[in-house]
Amino acid sequence: MTTIFGTPKASASFLVAQATAAVFVAIVFNAAIGFKDGSSALAFYGVYHREPWNQLIHFFGVPLIIWTIFIMIAHLPLPFLGKFDIKIPFCKQHALSWATLVTVGYMIFFLMIDLFGGVLYFPVLYFMYVSAVNLMIRDQQAAYKKQDDASNWMGTGLLLKYAVVLHVLAWYVQIHPGHALIEGAKPAVMKSFGGALTSAPLFAFYEGLWFLGINKDLQERTNELVAEYTAELCAVGASMRVCDSLV
Repeated sequence: MTTIFGTPKASASFLVAQATAAVFVAIVFNAAIGFKDGSSALAFYGVYHREPWNQLIHFFGVPLIIWTIFIMIAHLPLPFLGKFDIKIPFCKQHALSWATLVTVGYMIFFLMIDLFGGVLYFPVLYFMYVSAVNLMIRDQQAAYKKQDDASNWMGTGLLLKYAVVLHVLAWYVQIHPGHALIEGAKPAVMKSFGGALTSAPLFAFYEGLWFLGINKDLQERTNELVAEYTAELCAVGASMRVCDSLV
């Protein structure tokens, strides 16, 4: 990025990508403000993820979605702040990017709504960020060695293509097999795009913790809210398979 490869050119694609990243961050951060606590955030997502097989799909699919987003927006330095470089453990020196901002935002949000879960999730979130940045830098280096335009923000373009393919695949597996076939309900992202991307990472992580019997009190509180939210949705005619059992 700025240290090794110079400042990316302000091409049309770069400006569109910057605008898209800004809108994405605004939507996610705005949704985060709306959650009162960990139970409400987890219950919002849990309403649409009741079936064990669907939960298993999301346990792997959600991190893949977040990780590929990190890869994509790690290519985009923050406006005005992207000229500053940082060096953190296990990660090469790199510019402050939208991925940096989102990672910090996620961590603050998770710690605020549930300190226990946030602390445990930190290594997972940190690994996703570090690996995404390191892959981005490696791709930029490959473009530089090929004597391509070193200021091209997309590098070789291969990493971004792979990230997009994996991102789309992760969404498909969750929406079609996970929700349409197994859950019989629309995904949470149809209810609130920002809410889904805000609460999904922590919910998917907690599915693993609850399976191991960790923090069962939070699971009980979340399940109570899930039942409450589900009854409210079914009462107004929500198209969910679970509503048939409540009639």
